[in-house]
Amino acid sequence: MKSKRWTDTDYDARYINVEHPYAILLSEQEGQVTLRGNAGSDNGQNGEEIYTFTSVQELQEWFENNIGE
Repeated sequence: MKSKRWTDTDYDARYINVEHPYAILLSEQEGQVTLRGNAGSDNGQNGEEIYTFTSVQELQEWFENNIGE
């Protein structure tokens, strides 16, 4: 994710990218990766949940199919 310019500015497993309207939340306890809408200044904390994945591979496939990267 770092190579694609996703950063965790708050060090709380919420990754954002200024080029995308999403926030990626990683939950090691639940084994899930959640894609949320990034409402702006809250880095996806209160954004609408879009998809939940069970692996980073599923997230990568979603991006390749929907975002093209």
